[in-house]
Amino acid sequence: MKIYNKRILIISALFLCVVFTYVIKLYDMQIIHGQAERSRSEMRIYKDIETYAYRGVILDRNGLPLAINTQSYDLFIQKAGLKDEGMNNALLTLYHILDKNGDTYIDSFSHYFTVNPYSFNNMTPEQIKNWQANIDTFNIKKENVIYDAKKFYEYLRDEYFNINPELSQDEIVAIMTMRYEIMIHGWMFYTGKPVRLASKITDYTLAEMEEQNHLMPGLMANVVPSRIYVNADDTAHVLGYIGMVDPTDLESHPDYASTDYIGKTGVEAAAEKYLRGQNGLRRMEVDQSGRIMTELKSEPAIPGNDVILTIDTKLQKVAMESLEKTIQSIVDRKNIPLGNFGDANCGAAVAIDVKTGEVLVMASYPSYNPSVFIDSGAAAQEERLKLIFDNERKPLYNRALQASYAPGSTYKPLVGISALQEGFLTPGKTILCDGHSEIGGMRFYCLEYVQGMGIHGNLSLERAIATSCNLYFYKLGVETGINNIDKWAKNFGLGEYTEIELPGENPGQRSNRNYKYAVKGEDWWIADTAQTSIGQLYNSFTPLQLANYAATIANGGKRMTPHIIKEVVDYDNTIIYEAQPEYELSGVSQETLNIVIDGMQRVAQSVEGTVDQHFRDFPVKVAGKTGTAETGAESKSSSNALFVCFAPVEDPEIAVAVVIEKGVWGSYTAPVARDILAAYFGLDSEDEALQSVGSVLIP
Repeated sequence: MKIYNKRILIISALFLCVVFTYVIKLYDMQIIHGQAERSRSEMRIYKDIETYAYRGVILDRNGLPLAINTQSYDLFIQKAGLKDEGMNNALLTLYHILDKNGDTYIDSFSHYFTVNPYSFNNMTPEQIKNWQANIDTFNIKKENVIYDAKKFYEYLRDEYFNINPELSQDEIVAIMTMRYEIMIHGWMFYTGKPVRLASKITDYTLAEMEEQNHLMPGLMANVVPSRIYVNADDTAHVLGYIGMVDPTDLESHPDYASTDYIGKTGVEAAAEKYLRGQNGLRRMEVDQSGRIMTELKSEPAIPGNDVILTIDTKLQKVAMESLEKTIQSIVDRKNIPLGNFGDANCGAAVAIDVKTGEVLVMASYPSYNPSVFIDSGAAAQEERLKLIFDNERKPLYNRALQASYAPGSTYKPLVGISALQEGFLTPGKTILCDGHSEIGGMRFYCLEYVQGMGIHGNLSLERAIATSCNLYFYKLGVETGINNIDKWAKNFGLGEYTEIELPGENPGQRSNRNYKYAVKGEDWWIADTAQTSIGQLYNSFTPLQLANYAATIANGGKRMTPHIIKEVVDYDNTIIYEAQPEYELSGVSQETLNIVIDGMQRVAQSVEGTVDQHFRDFPVKVAGKTGTAETGAESKSSSNALFVCFAPVEDPEIAVAVVIEKGVWGSYTAPVARDILAAYFGLDSEDEALQSVGSVLIP
C-alpha cells in the first residue's frame, strides 16, 4: 500500500511540473511576448498565384508544328500596401532595370496619350471626355475634363499620380504608363491578383530584380508560356494569332481575366475552346515586400488540347511561292494595249480534298508574320502599324475566305448545268456563235470576234466551255432564265456561307432579281441575265466557294462542308474531336456532270482549250475553267483573273481555285494551280510550262 501511494505522489508531481511548464510558456507568449507574436502574425500575407497553362499546339495534317510554346518570365505587380511615393519609387527602380537590359514595359497608355509633342493621339473632344471620365480610368467629372494635352500631363504628374517633377520626362512617362496599366486592371489589383507590367523579360532583368527585390515591394516574376509561330508566314491567315483580351472579348468570355491571352483570328480564335488550358494555383506566404516565404499548396495547370489541321504545309508553301512568282511574271509582262497595266499585286489559292471537304491549301498573298502580334518590342509594334495601315495590299486580309470576286467565265459551267437540268439544253444541241447578237435592246459580242479572230459557228456545250465563248452563254443564259440559274448557283454553294470553322467568312453574293431590287430598287432585265451568265454583274464569290464549287462538280454533285480542323487531341493523346465528312446533295444528275466535265477537260487538255499550253503534257488528266472578270476600272487597271480545276478527271481527288487581283487574263493564273497539282501528285514542279504565262488571251 505504501509503495502504491508513493507511485501516486510521483505521477502527480510530474503532472504538476508539466502543467506549470505550459503555464509559464503561455504567460511568456501572451503577456511578455504577446505583442510581438501578434505583430508577426499580422505581417503574414497569403497570396494565390496563378500558374499559367500551356496553350495547345497547332500542327498541320502531317504533324508538322505551326504554333508551339516556350517558357518565359513575365513581370507582375501585386498589392503591397504602397502609397504613391512608395509605388512611384518601386516603378522607377523597375524602369531603370528594364531600360538597362533592353526590356520594355507594357504600354497601353500611349494608345491614348503621348508626349513630344503632347497629344491625345487624334482623339476627338468627345473621345477625350469619355476616356478621362471613364470609371475604369481616371473617373474625372465631365465638367473637369482637361482638353489641353500638356496640362493633362501636368495634372497626372503633380496630382493624380504624385510623381516627383524633378525626374526626367522619360522616367515620369514610364511611371505614368505602368501606373495606368495597374489602374485599368484596378479590380484585379485591389483584390490581390497580379497585374502584368512586362512580358518576356531577359535573364539579366530577372537577376537584377532578385538583387533589388527589397526596393520593389509587390513586384514578382512568374513563369508563363509564350507562343511561337513556326515558319508561319505561309500559313498566317489560317493560324491567326493570340492577343490580350479586350472589353469585347470579355463580353463573350466573362470567365477570362483582363490579363489573359485569347485567340484573335484564324484557328487561334476558332479553336479557342480547345486550345485554352486551365490555369493552376499556388498558395504562397509572402512577406511585406512580396517575397515568397513558403508555398502552402499547389494545384497544377492543365495544358490545352492540340489541334491538327487539314492543311498540308508543303502544298501551302508551294501555293504561296507560286502566287508570288506568277504575280511578278504578270507584272513583268506589262502591256497596256493588251489590258495589262502591270498592277497585279495580290491573290489567293484554295485546294480542297474532293472526297472529304478537307482544306489542303488556303493561301492568301501577301502574307505577314503573326509573331509581331505577340511581341511587345518597339520593332514589332512598328511592323504591326505597317501591316494595319497597308491599305493597298492589305496583308492582314485573308483573301481566300474574306474577299469576294466576280467569277467571270468560271461561272459558265454552272450556267450549262442549269440549262441541262431544267431542260433548256439537251446533249448534243448546238447554239450559233455568229459574232454578235441583240439581247434585251443591247448588242452582245463574242470576244474572239471583237479581237478579229472570227466566229465559233455552231457550238456544243462542251466546245463552248472549252473556248469560253461569251455569246454562247449570253444566249443560253437568257433562254434558261435567271431564276433557274440562281437556283443552281445556290445548290452549288455559291453566294452562301460554306460553314468552315474559321471566323470572318464572306458569304459572297449571287446576281439575281432580289439583290438588284434591294440594292438599286430596279426591276430585272433580260440583259441582266446575259451579263450574269458570264459571271459578271452582281456575282461575287470567295476563292473558297469557287474551290468547293469545282469540288462539287468533281464528286458527283455532293457539296461538301469544307473544314480546316482535322482532329483535336488532349495532353495524353486521347482524341476528343475528329471531323467527319458532311455534305448536301445538289440534285444534279451524273449525265449532266459528264457533259460539263468533258468541256472542262477540253479547257485544260485540248487545242481549243484556254489553258492547254499549261496542261497538254501534264501526266494527270485535269478539268478546269478560266475566268477573266471585269472590275469596271479597265481604263486604268487590269481585270481580275481566275481559274478553277480538279484532277484526276477519272477519279477526282483535289479541286483548286486561284484568283489574282488585276491578273489580266484567267489563263495567267493556271501556273499556280499546276504547281499545286504537281506537288500534290508528286510530279516534277520544275516544268517549262511556267515560262509561258499568259500566252493566250482568252477569258
